[in-house]
Amino acid sequence: MARFDDNQTQSAAVAHGVHIVDAHQGPLVGSDRLKRLLPFAATRTIAMLIAVPTSTWTNPALAATGSILIIAMLVAAVVLPWHRMPRLAQLTYPYSMVVGTLLLAAATGNDIGSPFITTLVVPLMWLALYEHRNSVLFAALLIGIALALGPASGRHGSVSSITFIAVLIVVCAGMGVTLHGLVADARKSVIELDKQRLTLEQHAIVLDALPERVSRYRVADHVITYCNPAWSTQYNVRPEQAIGCVLDDFLSEDEKVGLRSQLALLGPDNPILVDSVARATPGPDRKWLEWMDRYLENAGGAEVLSIGRDVTRRRDAELSLAETEAGFRDLADGSADVVWRFSLEPVPHFDYMSPSVESISGYPPSYFLDDFSRIMHVLDEEGTALIARALSGEELPDRFDIRFRHANGSINIAETRTSAVQGGLQGVSRDVTELRRLQDEMATLALRDPLTGLANRRLFSELLDADLARTQRDGLPLAIAFLDLDGLKNVNDGYGHDAGDQVLRETARRLRKVLRGADTVARIGGDEFVIAYAPNDANSFNLIPRIDRALAEPIFISETTSVSCPASIGVSDTSRVGYSSAALLAAADEAMYETKRARQAIRDADLART
Repeated sequence: MARFDDNQTQSAAVAHGVHIVDAHQGPLVGSDRLKRLLPFAATRTIAMLIAVPTSTWTNPALAATGSILIIAMLVAAVVLPWHRMPRLAQLTYPYSMVVGTLLLAAATGNDIGSPFITTLVVPLMWLALYEHRNSVLFAALLIGIALALGPASGRHGSVSSITFIAVLIVVCAGMGVTLHGLVADARKSVIELDKQRLTLEQHAIVLDALPERVSRYRVADHVITYCNPAWSTQYNVRPEQAIGCVLDDFLSEDEKVGLRSQLALLGPDNPILVDSVARATPGPDRKWLEWMDRYLENAGGAEVLSIGRDVTRRRDAELSLAETEAGFRDLADGSADVVWRFSLEPVPHFDYMSPSVESISGYPPSYFLDDFSRIMHVLDEEGTALIARALSGEELPDRFDIRFRHANGSINIAETRTSAVQGGLQGVSRDVTELRRLQDEMATLALRDPLTGLANRRLFSELLDADLARTQRDGLPLAIAFLDLDGLKNVNDGYGHDAGDQVLRETARRLRKVLRGADTVARIGGDEFVIAYAPNDANSFNLIPRIDRALAEPIFISETTSVSCPASIGVSDTSRVGYSSAALLAAADEAMYETKRARQAIRDADLART
């Protein structure tokens, strides 16, 4: 990663080297706990090795107890799983050291004069460094009380002893609280520096990942203080090689002109400035960059953060467009399609519109060239929203349909293709009104039965799959009714296919009337219809008998002639055959044929009786 800021980075590195104890875990938890424990344990051990041999013991039992307690806590600090214990449990280490020291001092028979009293500074320092200040005050108070109640103090009771104890309490408490405050301030500073370091690293990571060329340099001498890989690659140098060098040494003459013009305008009152002129980079692989500069005020002097965007392709397109402008107008004027171009500056307006606009809109080109807002008056709501997006700087789709009102009041459709040019858009619009109408009709024919207008087999299959997925997800049943008209062949044979078609259309109309809007009905064959519905819906109660009664009614094929084509109906549902569309249709079809056979058997029996 390239260097971002020398002073801040060095400060962050110092902060990173300082150890900070997690207040929630405590000093006895973590990978560095032995490093924290070692100075205190070594100090305690060495002090005891010096003091114990030179001490006279008046109470060996107290001496043994204090020594065992201190040794036990030294071992416990290393071997116990403190991370599994409450945070408060870690206070047992310094307080046990205080108690053990007081026991050793008492065992010498001379509490205040005992050499062990001086070692009390070790646990007090532990508390001051790692624990709350109240714990320091409590330990100092505990030491004072213990010394005041000790056998030596109680026996002599002199003013000097009491004064010594009082001074000791004050000194211990003051030293502990002061040290605790200093450590707390140091922790805050380290945490803040660490946050700054992380912020700088995150910013550097983001800048390093940008495809734009990013650099930062001092205003006074143009020395580079940062550059990202995209910038260094552009100028054929590694980031670490560029930092510390003068920016002018890398720039082309064109870029130096831009640098001077930008610096002449940049300042505290004008901190952000975009160079409106694309500048050429040096070298044979020349690129054109558009620069945006940000003025920064720092303690070490003003700097400029520069961001360069590659606009080579855009500039090449502009040059190409300029070279073909004359030919473009000649071709556009003779085109049957509407060729147009509009610019955003100084206000939105059409630069050009071919004469063919009058043939598809009824308005001459001057109607729109004179007043851009007139285009908004002829477009529908979706079209005006698209234009509003373009005016706000959003990128439009490469191709889209736009509906507009012709001068004669009709609604026409224009297929429009656009491309971005500097400061605006250009495009070609073609009248596709008739084409879209034919496409809509073809789409309808592909999914609808042309005779009845109901869904055909293909559309029903798609809708059924969607219904099955939804009902299975919600844990609901779905039913299929398969209908076959009885007697349609007799109608076709006796009255002609036009009469049969009339029967099919009337059957479809009656089915729509009986069914609810959420149900799906389709004609999937000559005289076969299929319905998908929710059997547990209140509106589906007695649905099949209602359909049976509706279709059993006579159908008038003329003013004096009526026919009857009732339906044989078979039903299946997911509770019996599962959520397979093929299984549902097959079961409903089989149930329909059972109904048809039963009806035929009844008719045959009636004929036999007559």
